[in-house]
Amino acid sequence: MNSSPILHGCYTLITLAAFLTGSQLAQNSISRTVSPSGSQPAPREEAQLTSPEQSQLSSIRSSDPGGDHASLASDQLIALVHGATRSPHPLERRRAFDRILEGMESGTLTTEQSLTIRSAMFENGADSDQWELFDYAWGRSDPDAAVAHIEKVPERFRDAYLANLLPGLASAHPQAAIELFAQLDSSRHAELRGRLYEGLIDHDIITATEHVFDSSRTGEPDWRPMDTMTREIVKDRGLIPTLEWAAELPEGPLRGNAWSAAYAHWAAAEPHSAIQSIIDLPESTDRNQAINGFISAHARQDGETATVWAAEITQPGLREEAMVRAARQFYRQDPEAAAQWFSNSDLPQSRWPQVSNSQ
Repeated sequence: MNSSPILHGCYTLITLAAFLTGSQLAQNSISRTVSPSGSQPAPREEAQLTSPEQSQLSSIRSSDPGGDHASLASDQLIALVHGATRSPHPLERRRAFDRILEGMESGTLTTEQSLTIRSAMFENGADSDQWELFDYAWGRSDPDAAVAHIEKVPERFRDAYLANLLPGLASAHPQAAIELFAQLDSSRHAELRGRLYEGLIDHDIITATEHVFDSSRTGEPDWRPMDTMTREIVKDRGLIPTLEWAAELPEGPLRGNAWSAAYAHWAAAEPHSAIQSIIDLPESTDRNQAINGFISAHARQDGETATVWAAEITQPGLREEAMVRAARQFYRQDPEAAAQWFSNSDLPQSRWPQVSNSQ
């Protein structure tokens, strides 16, 4: 039997009402999960992922927008260190450690705060790069405390601490760094001299140069300090500025040491261009020292060529020593050819044991 039109109409109205009711309920549900600004808040599960340390870092940023590091409490400083060493996010680690360095460089941190940071860095396993930067900054910003702390550093870590501290101290307080270096046992000088010079160069290349001249022995100065200084200047300024600096030095052994070290660096990196430069130099002490430096760098690769260049040196004593150094490498590479070369050279027979490594 066919249903009446009225019954069909009732079914239609019931279906429509149910649809409208469901839509309204869904809309009410959505309105409760969306903020008035239209932005949806983070789900509860994500909000719970924030660690106490991350919350502490966030509170530091919000409570210390002006960078007043002196107002930070110990737990906040420790949170910064924890963020710098333990955060799973590399940018968060970088930001946290930058905050620490900013505080050091600004000079607003007290000695007690710096010691708190050092202790937290040790406990949280700070890496060597972080220690190097922190100790450098401490030497610049609080030199008295940083130097006094040397005696508190365990002996096995002391050389590493001095290597980090010296350049920072020298970059801002050169005389204090020079005095500290002079007080160290001489057995430490060879290892730490380069770090001292690095900081002195950061401060002022004139100050660094004057220190080398002032500390050199009269009569027969040690070549190693100027060699170390020159190599540090090359690393810091580049080869051309280093050669220009060497050209301005007064005549004498230290100028020769500088030229030799500069050309040794050049020959190691670009031997062909270094040779061309030597060819273009007029006969002089500088040219002799340039050849000497070239030999020091190039003899290990080609001893035979080094002996040819050593013979170009016109200064007798330097020439003989350079020829022996070059011939020694030549002998290691080709003993028979080196022996033949030696018999035809003008080196005295007494130098053969040094060439053949039998002395």
